[in-house]
Amino acid sequence: MIRIPLRISGVDLDDDVTLEVLGEHLSDLAWSEFDGAVIATLCTAAKDPVATALEAARRICHVFPDAKVLEVDPEVVSISDVAFRLGVSREAVRLWVEGRRGPGNFPLPMGTVGGGKSKIWQWAQVHRWVRQHYGIGDEESHLTPEQVAELNGCLLRIKHPIDNAWETVSSFERRVRPLAENQDHLHDLLAEVTGKILTASAKRHMALALHMVEGTSSWVAHYGHQQSPDGYIEVSPEAAQAEELA
Repeated sequence: MIRIPLRISGVDLDDDVTLEVLGEHLSDLAWSEFDGAVIATLCTAAKDPVATALEAARRICHVFPDAKVLEVDPEVVSISDVAFRLGVSREAVRLWVEGRRGPGNFPLPMGTVGGGKSKIWQWAQVHRWVRQHYGIGDEESHLTPEQVAELNGCLLRIKHPIDNAWETVSSFERRVRPLAENQDHLHDLLAEVTGKILTASAKRHMALALHMVEGTSSWVAHYGHQQSPDGYIEVSPEAAQAEELA
């Protein structure tokens, strides 16, 4: 599973109404708050984790109009943080960092804090190193640096004026019948369609709006904007496959 922590603003986890909305519409994400920062963590085994994370970001912005999905949280850690997360001593981590124990080539720090006294790293890089050389840590993987850059670039455009069509059901309509036996199937299909659109030549000019309708046997996504012809993508509920139709 790929673990993707998204940094969010505009969501108050101390508000009872907000918690009810999260439980009803965004329960597939793990929500937490650390030092005033709200983090929505997505775990996915999708082939295109960037598209899956972007679909989750759009759902967050749709449910909470004042929210912003800022970036993939870098999860900055110190030597003490690494020791705590891995359940090892601080001295063991210090020796790894200094190359005096282990295979060497510990990830380079991303910077220093405290007037240069303390080094900090990105957790994803440290976790990858310890998993490779010691087999310890959680059984999870992380986005590559290239995927993080791609996703962060897409997140910057989530609230671009052209993406506001996501919230305009009258302009863009999707009818969905979730499979009762597998609610996650809907998210997989929606992520795949999002990926199709992201890789299309007109990806900057398309947006989706999600509208749940009961009693239908299939679902259809209509996309486009005022300056381009309408089109649609139809997805079979029996198989996770999408076909662009003229």
